[in-house]
Amino acid sequence: MPPLALVVCPLPAGSIAARAADSLLARLPADPGACVFCPEPYQAPAAWARRHRVLPLAELPFERQAGAITAPIYLLDGGPGERALRRYRDQVPGVEVDAAQPLDVAAVRAAALAERGPVRPHAGGASVEAMVLAFRSRDYIAPCIESLLAQDWPGLAITVLDNASGDGTAEFVRQRFPGVTVLESASNRGFAAGHNLLFRRCRADYAALLNHDAVARRNWVSELVAAAEALPRGAVFGSKMLMRRCPTILNSTGIVMNQSGFAADRDIGTKDLDPAAAPQRVFAVSGGALLLRNSVLRELGGFDPTFFMYMEDVDLCWRSRLAGHEVYHVPTAVVVHDWHGDLATDKTQAAAADAAVAEREGKRRFLVERNRLQSVIKNYSRSELWRVLGGLLRHDRGRIEALRQQAARGDGPLPARVLAAVRAARRWCLLHLPGLWLRRWRTQRLRRVPDCAFLDLIVPGFHEPSTVGDLHAIVDRYSARGSADIVMCVTDRGCLGPGWNHAEPAGDRQGGVRWSMAECWCYLQRPEPWRQVRVEIAPQPRDSWAELWVEGVQVGRLEVRQGVPQVLEFTLAEAVADGRLVECSLRCGTFSPLREGLGNDARELGLRVARIRAA
Repeated sequence: MPPLALVVCPLPAGSIAARAADSLLARLPADPGACVFCPEPYQAPAAWARRHRVLPLAELPFERQAGAITAPIYLLDGGPGERALRRYRDQVPGVEVDAAQPLDVAAVRAAALAERGPVRPHAGGASVEAMVLAFRSRDYIAPCIESLLAQDWPGLAITVLDNASGDGTAEFVRQRFPGVTVLESASNRGFAAGHNLLFRRCRADYAALLNHDAVARRNWVSELVAAAEALPRGAVFGSKMLMRRCPTILNSTGIVMNQSGFAADRDIGTKDLDPAAAPQRVFAVSGGALLLRNSVLRELGGFDPTFFMYMEDVDLCWRSRLAGHEVYHVPTAVVVHDWHGDLATDKTQAAAADAAVAEREGKRRFLVERNRLQSVIKNYSRSELWRVLGGLLRHDRGRIEALRQQAARGDGPLPARVLAAVRAARRWCLLHLPGLWLRRWRTQRLRRVPDCAFLDLIVPGFHEPSTVGDLHAIVDRYSARGSADIVMCVTDRGCLGPGWNHAEPAGDRQGGVRWSMAECWCYLQRPEPWRQVRVEIAPQPRDSWAELWVEGVQVGRLEVRQGVPQVLEFTLAEAVADGRLVECSLRCGTFSPLREGLGNDARELGLRVARIRAA
């Protein structure tokens, strides 16, 4: 007999549905193989994963079709994630249970075993072509294409363009995936012009773009198309992108941009804690995983090929808005993306990889700087452009002077590289101003709405984003190695989750310190049982407070005094078993040095942490 299947959206922690599922799972001793489906597996409490199979909701129709589970039991609690569950209930018939009401376990089990409704596959309708731009990706493109072949959208066409890789990518795809259309470019056209070649061939209703180092959930295309069909004013629909190495951490939920054209992935480096399923209006979305309405794509003419790579997605979304269309983030359309570059890096040649990254940094910075200036000049209305340009130029002059001073002091190689990139980008725009002004004229001919129709989505200010923390230090429970003694700058590698800023020296102390944000995570693991967490705080510039949470449960709250080092001791209610990896989070008050007259640092800072120990 196939095991029972529970379908639940348990976030936030302690929700009605999570408590109901806990109760039901605890009272089903006859079904040790019970399977739990959540929108994402990590949204289930860690204890569930230790006892049961936990799968993404996208796998539900396939598991049911294969007879691996009984009819699902849908636990509905009226929360923000219920919309996704109800859509699946219509596709995969099952038993609906109000999580807020007392559960009759025997009746629920009997109803699930008696349900015989067939799985209703997607009827399709709109035609979709999935496009993958490949560049030197022979060794890691296979999971991307396999995820597209596994999509639940009928009749999905898949086209791969080898962008002059020179490593046999095209031949590999032809041999491994004979049903996939493979094109080859004689030269590297970049992200923008490479996709334009694919766009010109596209005759489908929608074009779906997926990075060669991304893997899509089975329902990725169907969720994007469902949003597009429900929102006819939308032209561009972006995905929730998770980081491959730590798949509970967000890579992107759209793109935010400020007045001077600086853009950053929305929510990058934060934990995915929002169960909301409804599409959200955003300024722009990442080109790494999106759906484009082809009729609008032809109207806009695709990406601006002069961008080559970086910011071309922001420019396309901006032009789409000028033409009167909307841009949405679709949180139920999920991909896992190799943001860290792990797939393309040979782990046995770490030093060589670091040198290659350093060599690419100058070019990347140049492209980002050049393309943000192009976007600003092309897309603002005349009155808004003149209003913004003064502040942009003033800020850039101050930034150039600060970078010049840093480079003169010898503050590492990065300031000099960034300074050269900023200056080169400004020179490029001045030298190409006639062509840039022509492209501005063509862009403004698309305009159907004034800037005020979407200015609420542009963040005020001219500063380069600096609030995402140390993204390269982030791990989660799926990638953490854990430690019993986390000394910042010494033993913190592989132990820190999101919410930490870059490490700083700590004078004569061992190791260094890291400023936390309002909430930060770490992973503790000790070979012996332990019951206490000790957090060493370096002197703070102001009084504050700190709370420790372990596996989603608050352990305690302590006051933090300004001006003195301090050890915060938190005692758990029960001892942690030996060898168990535990996710801890610190929550605290924050302040901005810039706002409080303590310096020019615009970040929101919390605790100045030197060490975290399990004892």
